Amino acid sequence: MHKTIIAAVLTSVLIPGYAVALEDIHTGTVIVGSGVSGLTTAILLKEHKQNVLVLEKMPFMGGTTNLAAQYFVSVGTKDQVANGKELSVPDYIQRTAKTGRNSEMLPRTAQRMFDSQKSIDWLNSLGAGLTRPVSDYQMGISDGSSLGVRLMKVLSARAKELSIPVKMNSKVLDLIIRDGKAVGVVVENGKEKYKVFADNIVLATGGFNQNQKLISKYAPQWKGLPTTTAVSSTGDGLILTEKYGVNIKNAGEVGLNPSIHSQGGKNISMSAARLEGGIMVNLKGDRFCNDYWPDYTKMAKAMLEQPEGKSFVIIDGKSMKASKRLQSFLKSGYFVEAQTIPELAQKIGIPPENLEKTIKRYAEFVRNGKDLDFGRSINMKTDFSTPPYYASAILPGTQVSVGGVDVNDFMQCVKADGKVIPNLYAVGELTYDSGTPHGVWSGRRAAEHILSK
Repeated sequence: MHKTIIAAVLTSVLIPGYAVALEDIHTGTVIVGSGVSGLTTAILLKEHKQNVLVLEKMPFMGGTTNLAAQYFVSVGTKDQVANGKELSVPDYIQRTAKTGRNSEMLPRTAQRMFDSQKSIDWLNSLGAGLTRPVSDYQMGISDGSSLGVRLMKVLSARAKELSIPVKMNSKVLDLIIRDGKAVGVVVENGKEKYKVFADNIVLATGGFNQNQKLISKYAPQWKGLPTTTAVSSTGDGLILTEKYGVNIKNAGEVGLNPSIHSQGGKNISMSAARLEGGIMVNLKGDRFCNDYWPDYTKMAKAMLEQPEGKSFVIIDGKSMKASKRLQSFLKSGYFVEAQTIPELAQKIGIPPENLEKTIKRYAEFVRNGKDLDFGRSINMKTDFSTPPYYASAILPGTQVSVGGVDVNDFMQCVKADGKVIPNLYAVGELTYDSGTPHGVWSGRRAAEHILSK
C-alpha cells in the first residue's frame, strides 16, 4: 500500500466575497464524518501506522452518535451470560425477522451480532464501560450514562492521543473519480476550497432524516414527523455517491422512535424511560400496546391512532434513580413529577382512576412475570412501588435511516451493476443498516479491508 503524507495546507489571504483555493492535501485515507463509524475506522488505521485525515462538516465531532441513548445491541456477551440474559445469534435473528425487518439485512446483522463481544471488548479497552447487561440483547454503560456521549468521549480521546488530524467545518462537495476509481474529494471550508487526494475514501456521513426532500423522495409516509437525529444528518453521502452510479438500497426503510418528547424547539428521545421499565398510556390512562415492542413502526402507528395522537411514558422513582440520562431530563424540565399516581394523572390531564387502575394491573404483571394484555417480555422491571412518579408527553418520529448506500461485506460501495468503485467505502448509518453497534462493526470492517490491501 502506498504511504502518502498529509501535505500542509498553505495559508492564503481571504478576499471578501470570493472562494479561495488552497493547496491540495495528499493522505493515505480520508474519512468523511467523525461519528462512531468514522472514528473507529480512523483509530484502527492510525494504530497500524496509516496516514489518515478526518473531515467533519460541523464545528463539533460526533454527529448522531452524540444522541445515542442507552444501549448497545449485542448478544451472548460474557456479562449477559453471567447475569442469566443469554440469547443466541440465531434466536436474535429469528426474533428480529418477526418484527418485519427486511430479510436482505439479516445475514449482515448476523455477522455483526457474532462480533458482539469483539466490538464491546474494543470499546471497553478505550474506557467505554459497556458492562451493564440491560436485557438479552442490550448492553449499557455501567453507571447508566448516555451511550453516545460516553463513546464519543473515549473515541475522541483516543483520536487525540494518536494525533489524528480532524478538520472541522469541512464539507465535502464532491468525489474525485478517475478511470472509475475514487481518488479524492473536493472540500469547502467557509470560502476556501481545496482537494484531498487519498488512496482510500471512507464516507461516514450518517443518515438523511433532517433532509425533508430526501424523506419525501424515499419515505414519504413519514414526511413531517419530528426527528431525534443530528442536524448534520442531511444525506450528504447519498447525494455524493448516487451521481456516480452507486446503488441506493431500500432507502424507504426509516427507523422510527416511539418516544420523542418535544419541548422548547428540541426533540428528545425518551427511549431510556421505557428501557428502565416505563409504560406508555394514552389520554384515557390506558396502555394500548406492548411498551417495549421491537417493531417501532407498529408502535408508531399505534400511537398515532390514540385520542388526539397523544401518549405519555410513565416511570417511578426506581427507574429515575437507575438512569443518569433520565435524571438530566428531569433537571431540564422534561418530566412532570408527583408523589402519587392520582396526583400525577391530574397534572397531565388524564382520569386519575383510570391511570391508577392501569398501574395496579401492570404492577401485578411485573410481579407475576407475564403481561396478559400485550405480551411485553423485555425490561418488565417497574412495579411502580417507589415514589415519586414521573410522566413525559411523547409522540412518534424518525430517528435513523435504515436504508442507504449499498456495500459489500468489506464496506466497499457497490454500483447497480454489482461492481464496486475501487477505493470508495461507506460505513455507519450511510449504509444499509443503522445504529451504534453497526457503526463500530462497519468501521472495523472497512479498516480491516484497507489494511489488507
